[in-house]
Amino acid sequence: MIMDYCEQEITEEKTLLHIGLQFEDEPDSLYVAELEIDEDGVVASWQLFFNGFDCKYNFRPSEKAEMMHYAAQQGITIREGDE
Repeated sequence: MIMDYCEQEITEEKTLLHIGLQFEDEPDSLYVAELEIDEDGVVASWQLFFNGFDCKYNFRPSEKAEMMHYAAQQGITIREGDE
């Protein structure tokens, strides 16, 4: 995955992290990963959107680790919850 931006959106109800990304096998397609984060920095949900539509994609553990690492590089510490 190639990640090019990371934005945090905080509302009264929830905190969302948006990560712009591309998959190596689809270099012309831009996706947005939307992570809902609880008050402890635990990711409550992982969603992938393309043109505003939910892809119903299940991220692999390695992809989740890449996004957590990328967010940390941007100064946002998140972690995966105990499932």
